[in-house]
Amino acid sequence: MTFTATPSYRRFGLAWIGGAVGLLLVLLVMIAPDWRLESLVASLSLGDILAAARPPLGLKARLLLALVAGVGAGAVTWATAYLLWGQGGLLARRTKLAREDDEDYVPVVRRSDRHPDAPPRRPLNAAELGAPPPPLEDDTVERTLPADLDQPLSAYDPDAILSVPREPVRPTPPQPMPIPPMREPAPENKGAALPLPDRQEESIEALLARLERETALRKSKRSS
Repeated sequence: MTFTATPSYRRFGLAWIGGAVGLLLVLLVMIAPDWRLESLVASLSLGDILAAARPPLGLKARLLLALVAGVGAGAVTWATAYLLWGQGGLLARRTKLAREDDEDYVPVVRRSDRHPDAPPRRPLNAAELGAPPPPLEDDTVERTLPADLDQPLSAYDPDAILSVPREPVRPTPPQPMPIPPMREPAPENKGAALPLPDRQEESIEALLARLERETALRKSKRSS
């Protein structure tokens, strides 16, 4: 079974009929004499609706009337032919549908749902599956209701319900988070402190001499 995406030319037959009728009417309007066309326009009172349709009619008015008449006649003819001979029309050929119980029955699907690799198949019948398997035996033993319904449920089914409820789980009190002790920084060994010079016993000459030495030392460092 093969399918094609190109529609059949028979589907356009009704459209060809409508187009032929429209072209024929356009030709009749174009070759009609002026007096007959003007009398038709006057009888239809088209001049009151459209100023271009008032006599005398020129070439532009004739073309406009031919276009309107051709499109209208073609559309009406195509719609009428489709209602009569189209798909599901009054005079359309009825196709014999296969019954579901036939062996060669295939469901009808839309063209958009068809695919050449997965053609529609006959639905599966329940009779083809065979007899259903027997039901499994249930080992559950039904018990009758107790005579005294005011007793606790644990007496009726002790395996499912406990006679004494369990002790609820108590929440543990929050415990403080242990904080490790802070460690003291290790002492740094800076070495022995140098003795400070005794500035009071120095004379002015010694201070000036020391100042000159330091100035000369700084100048030598800058020059180097």
